[in-house]
Amino acid sequence: MRAVTGATGFLGGELVRALLHHGPDRVRCLVRPGTEPGRLAALSALGPRIQVVHCRLDDPAALGAALAGVRVLYHAAATKRGPPAALVAGTVVPTEHVLRAAARAAVERTVLVSSFSVLGVAALGRGALVDEAIPLDPHPEARDAYAFAKHRQERLAWRIAAETGLPLAVVRPGWIFGPGQDLLGSRIGLRFPGLFLHLGGRCPVPLTYVENCAEALALAGTAPGAPGRALCIVDDDLPDSRTLLSRYRREVGPLRAVPVPYPLLRLLARVNHWYSRRTEGHLPPVLTPYKVASLWRPQRYSNRLAKEVLGWTPRVSMAEALDRTLAALARSRAPPPRASRGSRWSRAAASPA
Repeated sequence: MRAVTGATGFLGGELVRALLHHGPDRVRCLVRPGTEPGRLAALSALGPRIQVVHCRLDDPAALGAALAGVRVLYHAAATKRGPPAALVAGTVVPTEHVLRAAARAAVERTVLVSSFSVLGVAALGRGALVDEAIPLDPHPEARDAYAFAKHRQERLAWRIAAETGLPLAVVRPGWIFGPGQDLLGSRIGLRFPGLFLHLGGRCPVPLTYVENCAEALALAGTAPGAPGRALCIVDDDLPDSRTLLSRYRREVGPLRAVPVPYPLLRLLARVNHWYSRRTEGHLPPVLTPYKVASLWRPQRYSNRLAKEVLGWTPRVSMAEALDRTLAALARSRAPPPRASRGSRWSRAAASPA
């Protein structure tokens, strides 16, 4: 039996499908009470080996029952948006309950979904290689609330594993993308009403297609060398930020974009940070020097260790993954077809008086 938290999410749902292809075991999906019926129906539609269990992730008794008989647990549940307190409450707090319950239930392996954002890349030079040798960020609070929460989550997970002997593997995906997700995230720039500030220049973007990422997670639950390691997941043939923005504008829709060169970006960040402190936070620091160095300094990304330890390789090429994603975005932005005059008259005639 394998179990997944966050199974109704973008990555979690794809992970469930990957697990179904990786063996005959049943997959138990731990979902929060009150989950939308449509999401539950989508899980159940995956087949008879799916078992949906409603379970609060902060309820030790319910977790104990939900994890009974589970060999491998994939913890993908997290809160992605909101103020720092909400992110900690939705990501860090449940992780402690889930991992301690897994240790009590003698789960043979737990796989935690972490993030590239936990890595301390701000101090790296231009063109540096980002891989598992990079230590955790010493100042995640200076980056953003999501990075802070994921950093605290991973540190907590390692501490619980050390205290309880829980076999733990950590997977750190880059920017997960695919149909259903907007491609213009913070790695490329910042969106304002009627304007997109392009901040990424020609920086390579650490992308991983959702199907490829889910496959790596599934393998982390069985690969002999995965426990005790943190593995970075990015795909091959990473595009740069300018290429992604150009394809988006060409294939999805027009977008007014203003490029901001990196030296100017650093200057704007220093001014924004100084003015925010001077006004005691009246103007929130959207840009800070630390955030600029963490997100938009050109660096390189490695997936070598994940390939060696997991035997993983991206099954969907970057070219195909981008084609699928951009086509889905274009369809979602297309206006609905206008009814012809004849069809309007037909509806009117068929309507009761």
